[in-house]
Amino acid sequence: MRRTRLIAAALTAALLLGACGDSPEDKAHDDGKKVGEATRALFDSRSIDEAKTAATNLRNVVNGVGDEVRSTVRTQLATQRDTLTRAVQGLQQGDVGQVKDSVQQIRAQADAFRHSNDSVANEFWRGFEEGYDG
Repeated sequence: MRRTRLIAAALTAALLLGACGDSPEDKAHDDGKKVGEATRALFDSRSIDEAKTAATNLRNVVNGVGDEVRSTVRTQLATQRDTLTRAVQGLQQGDVGQVKDSVQQIRAQADAFRHSNDSVANEFWRGFEEGYDG
C-alpha cells in the first residue's frame, strides 16, 4: 500500500513538472513587451531614416507575435494598425511629428485595451506597456 502511494506521488510530481512552461499569458506578455519596445524605438527616432528602420523592425516584431496571441488581440491590433498607417504616412511625407503623434496614440490605446475580460489580451497589453515605458 505504501509503495502504491509513493508511485502515485511520483507520477503526480512528474505530471506537474511536465506541465510547467510558459502559459499563454506568459507568451502574450513577452510578445507584447517586444512590440512595446519596438514601438518605443519608433517614437524615439530622430530622423526619417531612423524612423524607417524602427518601423521595419516593428513590422517584423508584430509578424513574430504568436498565433494564439494574435487571434486574441486581432481586433485591437486592427485599431493599432490604422494608427500605424498614419505614422507610415508621416514617414513618407517626412513628418516626424506625425509619427510621434501616432505612436503616442498607440500607447494610449494600449492602456485602454489592457482592461478586458481576456487574460491573454490583458497580458499582451501589460507587456506592451512595460516594453514601451522601459
